[in-house]
Amino acid sequence: MSNGMIESISKAFWAHSSATKRSFFLLLGLTIVSTGQGSGCIRPSMVQHGSTNLTDTNRSLFPVGTVLQYSCDPGYLPAGPSVLTCTTLGDWSSEPPRCIHSDVCQPPYQLENGGYTCHPSPCGRLSHGTMIQYFCDDGYALKGDYRFRTCQYGKWDNLMPISCLMEQDRDPTLPLGMPALSIVASTASSVALILLLVVLFVLLQPKLKSLHR
Repeated sequence: MSNGMIESISKAFWAHSSATKRSFFLLLGLTIVSTGQGSGCIRPSMVQHGSTNLTDTNRSLFPVGTVLQYSCDPGYLPAGPSVLTCTTLGDWSSEPPRCIHSDVCQPPYQLENGGYTCHPSPCGRLSHGTMIQYFCDDGYALKGDYRFRTCQYGKWDNLMPISCLMEQDRDPTLPLGMPALSIVASTASSVALILLLVVLFVLLQPKLKSLHR
């Protein structure tokens, strides 16, 4: 066998071997990726003073593409990413955030057809001690017992619902109800006292006449 023929056979063999190796490694890579997609991500650790949008509390494995949204309790702020995504590698995109205690309150409820002012003004960092006062636009009146809210260590002290109603929707008897009842009660008491004095005068009049005789 000539040297040229041997060299040709050798090149063909190594070319075939290289193609086989490439196919093998490609298949191995696809297998690894497929395995990673099938396994998913394990359940992340719980966050103290926080919660997530998990609906299945017993699940320990989450499929690729799962998105978790974390939120902190009132009076706490997140330190770190609040959104985690399960990647194809079987890991979460980041570690869960930490919820750090803060004396800053979240923005208060925004009234429809109204708003609020801050004391001190302007409304910036709603820290401990900040007071807000609700108001209504022209043509609307505030419905609720208390128009003030105060930030107390990261929480608003009063959560009673309030709203702005159109002036014609308000019951005109409401603001006059209590004063009207007071006037009626006072008048009735005065009349009763006068009648009592008249009765006493009539009963005592004969005795007074007998004393003068």
